[in-house]
Amino acid sequence: MNKLNFFKEIYSKVKKTDIHADIEVFGNAARETAITWSEGKVEDFVTSDSKGLGLRIIKNGKVGFSYTNNFDAHNIDNLIISTEKNAEFLEADKYVLLASPSEVLPELDVIDNSYGLEPIGKKISLLKEMESLALLNKKIKSVVKSGYSESLDETIIINSNGLERYAKRTVFSYGISCLASDNNEIQVGGEGTVKKIFGEVDFRSTTQVAVENAVKLLGAKRIKTGNYPIVLNQNVGCDFLSLFDSSFSSFSVQKNVSLLKGKLNQKICSEILNIIDDGTMSNGIATSSFDDDGTPTQKTIIIENGILKNFLYDLYTANKDNVKSTGNASRGYSGLSVPAPSNIYIEKGEKSFDALLKEMNNGLYITEIMGMHNADSISGEFSVGVNGFLVENGEIKYPVHGITIAGNILEMFNNITSIGNDLKFYGSIGSPSILIGRLSVAGE
Repeated sequence: MNKLNFFKEIYSKVKKTDIHADIEVFGNAARETAITWSEGKVEDFVTSDSKGLGLRIIKNGKVGFSYTNNFDAHNIDNLIISTEKNAEFLEADKYVLLASPSEVLPELDVIDNSYGLEPIGKKISLLKEMESLALLNKKIKSVVKSGYSESLDETIIINSNGLERYAKRTVFSYGISCLASDNNEIQVGGEGTVKKIFGEVDFRSTTQVAVENAVKLLGAKRIKTGNYPIVLNQNVGCDFLSLFDSSFSSFSVQKNVSLLKGKLNQKICSEILNIIDDGTMSNGIATSSFDDDGTPTQKTIIIENGILKNFLYDLYTANKDNVKSTGNASRGYSGLSVPAPSNIYIEKGEKSFDALLKEMNNGLYITEIMGMHNADSISGEFSVGVNGFLVENGEIKYPVHGITIAGNILEMFNNITSIGNDLKFYGSIGSPSILIGRLSVAGE
């Protein structure tokens, strides 16, 4: 349901208070259903329907901000009063500004009109069916967990510059984790997918990949400590890109918590590496006509041929650096925006996955990473557990586990020697397979 008129009424009420300030109303309404299935039954079932509003005023360069999810008349009156009072106690900030209306925006938002029409029991039956499919493989002893979620999100921005923006989006996700066992050995493997259209979620393929990921790890061995060439699969490539992506935010740079501060227009990675952020990508999970400031989204080349070309900006950080916003403002109704990636990915190369293995010859193929949350995004240092496969003479020989890889994200990305043509997205982050020339591996 389009709540634009509802938030317009609140905006009009703020205007009528005659506070003589620039005004912005940011509204968000979300509806979500999430189901968790584990070992033959529904473990968790959650539905939520939320709505909230953030009010920002700029008066004499001072910013006041308050938010609420209580929309009775008395509470809205108090919200306006508290927002105005907040501004009185803050110092003026010359960089703050509100978005202005721009050219007609392209229609980029993707909506599945089937959202909410089917009984949720059908989705539960689907999870049960996928469990049965996984158990057809005799080495799969149980589905540790599977989950399905669907959400409908509406965002509304109205301000006193005459800007009105409204977006409506759907997202559907499915993931499954399977336990495989053979000769008293146990391994776990999983897979997930996120789409904007329910019909594009391939439940069967995702389940089969999860089964393969678990079963292929059976018979895993340890390997000796040393420096190895490494091929990262797409999922692990996404994990490392997610460690790196906070450094692309101009907010992090301005706060001196980005390892890329002072490196603009310098070579920081392998010359074959290109990293792109694209808020306009067709069917991208984070695609939108506008960001959370109301600025049109765009395609931004962050790293080109190993050279850092751009940071990601919202209106505030762009004004501070005297540049244009890249359309990367991100916020909820309860906070102010900071720049963050939209659809961010490593551009694909020209080589097939098999060609990467042949080029590596002898080394490791990494398929799973554990403990990335312990890596340091500010310094870029990481030491994480991994699973994967030993590769000899360009062919996968046997699975390996109980090993750790360590290094620095910049050094690792400098040591990329080849990039695959198999770009794959996990949510809004994408990566192809990547060949790293050398990486420290701790094993036996």
